[in-house]
Amino acid sequence: MSDLTVNDGSYQQLLDRIGECLALGRQRAFEQVNSVLVETYWQIGRYIVEFEQAGKERAEYGSKLLQVLSLLFESGVW
Repeated sequence: MSDLTVNDGSYQQLLDRIGECLALGRQRAFEQVNSVLVETYWQIGRYIVEFEQAGKERAEYGSKLLQVLSLLFESGVW
């Protein structure tokens, strides 16, 4: 490190490259997490629809399933 100074242009380039690499990595991680969450939520919705419809074309009106699931989720069961 004795050969580098804060004013050294190559040192600043190193810092810039590291910063760009970190920013890109964070962005890519964010995008991947979002993709996984979208797939997860879609699958959860599919499970709920299949359960609610029980093989029928439409679900019965007035089911409290979503309210119960919401309360369970909010209480920290999951």
